[in-house]
Amino acid sequence: MSAYLVTREGQELGTFKTSKIEKGLKTGFFRVSDLGWCDASGWQGLFEIAGSADALASPSNAALMKSAGVNPDDFYPSASSIASARAGTSFMVPPAIIAALTNTRPWVRFIAVVMGMVCALMIPACLILAVDGAHFLSATSAPCLNGGTQNLILPGTCLLGTLLILYPAVKLSNFASTVARLPKSQSLADLVMALTEQQRFWRFCGIALLILVGLGLLLIIGSFFVTRAH
Repeated sequence: MSAYLVTREGQELGTFKTSKIEKGLKTGFFRVSDLGWCDASGWQGLFEIAGSADALASPSNAALMKSAGVNPDDFYPSASSIASARAGTSFMVPPAIIAALTNTRPWVRFIAVVMGMVCALMIPACLILAVDGAHFLSATSAPCLNGGTQNLILPGTCLLGTLLILYPAVKLSNFASTVARLPKSQSLADLVMALTEQQRFWRFCGIALLILVGLGLLLIIGSFFVTRAH
């Protein structure tokens, strides 16, 4: 019986035999988004490895699929599909899902390219600011003056802004690349990888929004107290 290296969002969970994977899917120990690897078949979704629709009965997996807006019946819509899955046939992503994701790819790729171009322009600007700051500090005998502080802050701010744009651009690019393989592979593993990249992109956007809202609130509160003090 084959053994697979199981990963979850890039983190290794260990090596498990097929029987353990089937049991883990049914009990909820494994998730529908987990991936398995072996030398013979490469990366596969755990449903492809287990080859069973019964694992969908797991409460945790069912809840996860429901929260994602996915109907489990869409994965095995007919008795013949279930029979073929139990016979060991690899799971095939439904064409409707492939079409929906493929239609988003041109815009996602466009946004990723534009963000990448912005980063490419910002990197030289960061280097110029850093060089100017170094020259200023070496030319002045009082580096702690306001001018020296600004020449230190500006390159750091520019670099931080570049990284904040680069990370989501990479996630979007990875999503578009994985979606591009879906029409040919129709693999659950590619589907999960694409959705994982999308999840990381939106999580980053959510965290960035929370930080911006927090900074905005601090600015409003600070302005209020400064006004009261005057």
